[in-house]
Order: sequence, then C-alpha cells, then structure tokens
Amino acid sequence: GSMDGLTSTNGMGLNYVDQWGKKLKITSSYFFNKSDNQTLQQTNRNYLDAALAGMSYEEYKENYLTNWNHRFNFKLDYQINERSSLLFRPSLSFQNMDSNNSLQGTNKTDGALSNETSTTAVGENKAYNLGADLLFRHRFTKPGRTLSWMLSGRMSNTDGSNRSDFTDLLYNPLEQNISEEYSQLKSNNKKQYSFRSNLTFTEKISDELQLQLGYKLNYSDSENGQKIFVSRPDEESYEQLDENLSSMYRSDYLTQSGNVGIRYQSDRWNAMLRLETQWANLKGDLTYPQSEQHSRSYFSVLPSLMFHYILDQTNSLQFRYRSITSSPSITDLQSVVNNSNPLFLFAGNPYLDQELSHIANLRYIHTTKSGHTFIAMLGTTYKQKYIGDSTFVANENIELMPSVTLNKGAQFTRPINLNGYYSLQSMLTYGFPLDLIRSNINVSVAANYTNTPTVFNGVTSDTRELNLIPKIIIGSNINKNIDFTASYSAAINNIFSSSDEATSNDYITHTASVKLGCMFFWGLTLRSTFNYVGYTGLDTGTEDYCLWNLSLGKKFLKNNAAEIKLETFDVLKQNRNFTHRLESNYCDYISSNVLEPYMMLSLTYTIR
Repeated sequence: GSMDGLTSTNGMGLNYVDQWGKKLKITSSYFFNKSDNQTLQQTNRNYLDAALAGMSYEEYKENYLTNWNHRFNFKLDYQINERSSLLFRPSLSFQNMDSNNSLQGTNKTDGALSNETSTTAVGENKAYNLGADLLFRHRFTKPGRTLSWMLSGRMSNTDGSNRSDFTDLLYNPLEQNISEEYSQLKSNNKKQYSFRSNLTFTEKISDELQLQLGYKLNYSDSENGQKIFVSRPDEESYEQLDENLSSMYRSDYLTQSGNVGIRYQSDRWNAMLRLETQWANLKGDLTYPQSEQHSRSYFSVLPSLMFHYILDQTNSLQFRYRSITSSPSITDLQSVVNNSNPLFLFAGNPYLDQELSHIANLRYIHTTKSGHTFIAMLGTTYKQKYIGDSTFVANENIELMPSVTLNKGAQFTRPINLNGYYSLQSMLTYGFPLDLIRSNINVSVAANYTNTPTVFNGVTSDTRELNLIPKIIIGSNINKNIDFTASYSAAINNIFSSSDEATSNDYITHTASVKLGCMFFWGLTLRSTFNYVGYTGLDTGTEDYCLWNLSLGKKFLKNNAAEIKLETFDVLKQNRNFTHRLESNYCDYISSNVLEPYMMLSLTYTIR
C-alpha cells in the first residue's frame, strides 16, 4: 500500500529458461509491478540580473501517481551451424497510470506579487509498447570475412485524458486585482512506429588490415493528437472544442547511410577510420486545426576515428572522434500551445532543423606492476544547429491567439536552432595501494566547462558554466569478512551570462560517505552506510544533513546461501532532498519530500 510522502512498490516476476540440445536456447520472463507515489516539491527560482533583474518565481507541487506495469520478454538464441547464429528478442509491455496533481505558482518582482496561478488536474493514461530485435551473424570460411544483419522494430501507443481546473490572479497595485477561473478537458493520443536496419560486411585485406562496409536505415513515424474541450460557465459538461489549443500533427524522419571503414591492428596499434555519408528527410504534417506541410532534406558527411596506441608495457594512448545527427522530437515540432502552467506557456517550432554533434576525447593511461595507475582525459563536444530555447516575458497582457493570453510577467518559450554550443571535459586521476591498511586510494580532479546559447526577450547570449570536482576514495577489502569504503568530493560550481559577466552564481556541494561491511561468527552480518551532504554559498536556508542506514543480518544454510536481515533507514532522522539546478537564465532551488525513517525485514536466497 502507499505511505504518506513515500513510494510504495509491489511486484512479482517469473523467469523461464529452456535449452534444447546445444543449438537452441529459449529464455522468457514476465514481470508485474504496481507502485504508488506521492511527491511534494517546493521550487524557488531566481533569475540572473542579465535576464530579469529583481524577478523571482515560487512553485509548490503535489503529485499523486498510481502506476501498473506488465512486461513480457522473450529471447531465442539459435546456433544454426558452427558459422551462423540467430538471435531473436521480442518484448511487450502494458501500462496504466492514474494521477492527481496540484500546482501553485507565483511570480514576484522586487519581492512584490505580480501574478499567480493555481491548478488542479486529474488524469489517466493507458499505453502499450511492442518491439522486436533480430540479429543474424555469419562467419565465412575465409578468415576475417563476416556478415551481420540487424533488424529492429518498435510500436507504441498512449491514450490519455486530463481534466484541469485553473485559477489565475493578476495583481495590480493601482487598480483592482483581476481573477479568472476556467476548466479544460484534454484528450491526448500518441503513436510511434520505428524501424532500424544495419547491414555490416567485413573483409580481411592482410594480417594487419580489415575492410568494413555497412548500410544503415532508420525510420520513425510519430503522431501526436491533442484535443482541448472547455466547459461552459457554471456547467460540468465539456462540449466546446478549443481549436486554438487542439492539433493533430505527424512527423516522419528517414535516414539512410552508407559507410566504409578500414581497421589497422598490430602489436601496438589498433586503429579504425570510418567515413559515413547520410541522407535524411524530415517531414511534418499538420492536419488540424488547419492543413500545413513541411519537408526538409539533409546530406551529411560523418567521419569517425578511433586509435589505441600502446607505447610500452605501462603506457597507452587512446583517441576517439565521432559525429552524429539527431532529429527534433515531435513535441519540439508541434506548434500547439501547452498551457498546463499558465505562467510558463510552451509551443513547438515546425521549422526546426536536425542537430549535428561532434564529439572527441583523448585518454592517457599509465599503470605499473605495483598497482599504481594514472589516467588523464580530455574531451570536447560541439553542436551545430543546437536546439535551444527562445523565451519572451510579457510586460503587459498579450493575446497570443484567441483564448490564449500571455499575462504580464508570464513567459512564452519555443525551441529554435542556435549555433555556439560547446563543452569541454577533463579529468586527472591517480590510484595507488596502501599496504598499511590493505587499501587502494584514488585521488581525482575533474573540470567541466559548458557554453550554452540562448535567446531571452530577443537578445542572444551565452550561459557559461564551470564545474571543478576534486574527489578522494579509499577502498579496502581487508579479508572476506571485512570491507569498507570512504570518500569525499567537493563540487565547485560557477555560472554566469555573457550579457552580464559581472554577475555570477557560485556555490559548493560537499559530499562525504563511509560504507562498512562485516561478517562475524555464526554468520552474523553488519552493514552500515553514512553520508554527509553540505552546501556553501547558497543563501536559501538549506541545512547540512547526515544520512545513516544500518542493517543486521544472519546468513545460514549451505554455503551461506540464505540471509535474513533487518534494515533501518535514516537512523538520525535528518534526511533531506535538495537540488540546485542551473539553467540558461535562472537558477532553481528545489526541495521535495523524502523517505522518513523506517525499518524493513527481508529474506534473500542465492542460487549458485
């Protein structure tokens, strides 16, 4: 059953394995799960001065969710002969979900109330997912000549309905405050079909060279239909269709690519160079409330490179580079307005292009026979036509379309393609044994930098985030009966905007943990985990806290195959759930409900 502020899960599973001779093996499984979730969440949002000086947003949400899941999996592994094999994996899942949610959001300007919204919603969703993977592999009599063919298909359908009641309040210090109440019934249907095929052929050219040829085909068809009905004044019936918030949209994305690669392998070198040419077509078809079609074709050359070089017995160098494309989601393409939170309206953009990413990383590894290890890593990601956000904040009430009004202080966001996104990642780590306490010590420091372009009130700027994370871990396995791990890390975060580099947001998150496991005489066991989380530089009333979990158990039966144990969670009653999230123009301080102290008795039996 459900418990206040907790997640309750009840489930059962069945597995079946059958092997017919040496050539055919069948594995099947069924899993049922029912869960009840209650989430209480408080969000405080502060905007950067470069975006909205003096503006803040507060939000309180309560979400109640009951979810039923049924999952079926099947696996057939067939060894046709000594050179050919077939692997078939179908799957099927069903899901029913009931929800009851409420939200209260408030905008403030220099601490004074600007506008407020209160929303309650009750909904239900039914969904199924059907998929199958087929893999055929064959080795020819000539060494190095192989053929593999992969086929994969997916189909999903989601039907849902949601009834929402809204109360909007606009504060006016000079005139009377304006209040508006209304209700909506949303009917939503999402369908998606996808198909993938990958054909790969390899041919040995010499003892050191191998040729690889491939062809890929990916196709996805997505449909999203949404109908919004509004109730008449003082009536419970929902008969009037709101055409401005309703739409029927379909998206087709087809990619075909051919690739040729060459692999070189010797005693010290392992390298792979591949060149892929890709043709893609993205179609969007809006059939309601009006007819509108969009179609764009893309041609891309996508190189990739990998090499691994062994300098000597203790030193090696590895480099990887690849380029990939990704299409916008159907939600990003659908232009209908989402008004689930009237203070933050969202609509898609049917003119979005696909995104092209370039990813590279270099890694150096040094190891010694005495157990000392040094690793240095440097990586980067660059995105062309990055799908970012363009946000507009209303200075006065604006009618976006009939029945859709953007009140003063509210925001309207839609995705657009932007250039200028890049990120840098680096890490140094050194590990060595400490014989004094029979432990391994690992010391590391990671540094990450991200530049994210964004548009706010028509002005393009870059949000830059820098993270520095030093960490130390001491791990030990003194003997088979005692082991422990201790660690500490400090995440140092800095974020600022290119439009106002003088204003930045800096804070540090401290995390320390200790884990201990012991087994005594008569099979008695003790396990303990202790975690400390603290913050520096956050002026939000957050408190440092400690989380201590403890368990006592008894192992029995042959080879200690069974164990009964009593676990106690949050012994000190200090558990917190706090997140600090940094976005392009604001930072969020999010607090939510957590598990209260509880005890659990469990019995475990291991089949060896």
